[in-house]
Amino acid sequence: MLKTYFKFIFIFFIILSCSSNETEKDVVIDDDTETTEEPVTTEKSVDFGKLVVETSWISEDTGDRDTFNASEVDNEAWMDVLDNDNVLMTCLAADSHRTELKENTGIESSLNTLKKMKYTATLTDIPSNGVTVAQIHNRGGVNRPWIRVYIDDDKYIKIKATETTPDESKSSYSTYVGPLYTAKNEFSINITTQNGVATFEIITAGITYSESLTPSSDWDNYQNSYYLKAGVYTEGDDVEPKLEMSAFSIEY
Repeated sequence: MLKTYFKFIFIFFIILSCSSNETEKDVVIDDDTETTEEPVTTEKSVDFGKLVVETSWISEDTGDRDTFNASEVDNEAWMDVLDNDNVLMTCLAADSHRTELKENTGIESSLNTLKKMKYTATLTDIPSNGVTVAQIHNRGGVNRPWIRVYIDDDKYIKIKATETTPDESKSSYSTYVGPLYTAKNEFSINITTQNGVATFEIITAGITYSESLTPSSDWDNYQNSYYLKAGVYTEGDDVEPKLEMSAFSIEY
């Protein structure tokens, strides 16, 4: 009888052990970290910040330009936010017409102030005499900008610096020749001002061109009045230049 009892106990423990092993084998623990997705945040590629845009398109008069908050403009013939969020800018074909982003009145400063403006774009329908695509201008009562970045009639991207008498009818200039540009290809322009120096970086077709420039002494009386611009300012009379920006930012 006792032998039978111990045999029963032995069999019971074997069954209990097998049952426990099967239970451990069937347990599956879900790892929530593999299935939980973090919220996706996207940074806007074209961000005009507090810049304004001025255009001569509406008045058709180069001396009569309308100004708007750049980030609020859409569905206009001269400025349109496309389905891919790129921004298309254009101006009338006649010489000196423009559609340009710029820092608003009161934001001008010396070149000691840190500012960074950069954008990436493509340009089509380049005017025969070229088109300006970025500037460092001045609100001190001068007749012309200190710097123009432009695509010339020979299709090279160039930097033109006003060296003398910016407040008079004539000035002398220095021209810096950058890379050759092919219409509809992508190019990038990065402008940084700091410690009295303006640094330019122009990139297209795998070529990076850089210049660091300082104003001549003829600009000493206007040293606190610089501001940045970007867009299209035509020097031709044949076509309406079209600039499509895929990225834009300005930092202070």
